[in-house]
Amino acid sequence: MPRYLVASRVFLFLLILSTGIPVYAQITSNAFYTETTQYGDGTQEDSIFFYTNIAGATLTAPLGGTYQWYRYAEASNSFEPIAGATMPSLTNITESGYRVDVDGQALYCWNFVPAAQVDSVGIPIESCNDVRVMAYTSNKILSYYRHRSDHSEVMVDYGYEWSSEPAGPANEQNDYTFRISAPTEDTDYSVVVGGKFSPAIPASSGAHFYTAMAVEAVMHYETEDVADNEATEGSAPMTVQFYGDEFEGEPLSKGHITEYKWTANETLMNYGARTPYTFQANGDYSVVLYVRNNDSECEAESEPLNFSITDMVVRVPNAFTPFSTPTQNDEFRVLYRSVNKFTMLIYNRWGRKVFQSNNPEVGWDGRIGGRKAEPGVYFYKIEAEGFNKDDKKIHLEGAVHLIVN
Repeated sequence: MPRYLVASRVFLFLLILSTGIPVYAQITSNAFYTETTQYGDGTQEDSIFFYTNIAGATLTAPLGGTYQWYRYAEASNSFEPIAGATMPSLTNITESGYRVDVDGQALYCWNFVPAAQVDSVGIPIESCNDVRVMAYTSNKILSYYRHRSDHSEVMVDYGYEWSSEPAGPANEQNDYTFRISAPTEDTDYSVVVGGKFSPAIPASSGAHFYTAMAVEAVMHYETEDVADNEATEGSAPMTVQFYGDEFEGEPLSKGHITEYKWTANETLMNYGARTPYTFQANGDYSVVLYVRNNDSECEAESEPLNFSITDMVVRVPNAFTPFSTPTQNDEFRVLYRSVNKFTMLIYNRWGRKVFQSNNPEVGWDGRIGGRKAEPGVYFYKIEAEGFNKDDKKIHLEGAVHLIVN
């Protein structure tokens, strides 16, 4: 070793002694894996060393002048001195806790040989709402103690890596058991225990196939013979096709469903995965899909879908103020109900078309080509058609005043 390196180390050691600064590190080991304790009582944590064979284990204390090693005794809940163990290193250790005093400063560690064993994976509790998944294990118990406080026992966590097929909330779990919402699909649950020790110590795994008992109700609909095939407002008679199983190849309701039931305002509409329904009278209707698995007796209902059946109405204002009262009366737009097809044309006083809309929700903001139109009188022509084929088309013509205050 170069003389200048030796000299620098001697100088540093003398500097430490002269300043009285404690610089002791932790105990080190030839373990293949190390983690810290989880006392959780606010005291200092220690090292946990893991070995494949405890017979070859060696503990080494940091640099010091005097040493004394101790072994933890469960009977007395204390670290008892080991006769003759006064060297920096310690061999012939057992699976236990050890302490070494280096010049009077105490350092601690725990030592184990892990062995993971998954016996099985199961579902001990299940319902239509949730399930509990559990790994049954015979893992070797690795216990250490809160020696700085109440000496209560803490067990080493082997680590639980869960997965499922199809993927779901189980993939986020890391405990030996957990509760999740009941799946609506048949699911394979798998767990790997002790993966953090692998490959030095083989991990253990297990799996369980679960047949789903829960169901979920989801619906889709199409309104027939209207411009908007997802209209929920119209005139009687209005026919709607409802879907509960799938739509255009995409699944809707989920689970092993044996029964579909449709209601409107809690009155039976029909049974079956799909059904057409014609609203014959004016009114508000709340449509709900109920599904059931007769084997598990699990049931579910969809979110209600609301329909409004009314006569067609189109009302036209005679003035608007687009540049004077922002957000108030700043657009020329009709008030309407149950309109299926719509056209509105706006002309200036010279008969030139300045605006057109095919949507009753879209009105004129008083601009022509992006520029503010002149205040004054403009003329509209409106044609509207309802959902009821027997209704007459509405033809409206009149004047509207663009006012600037």
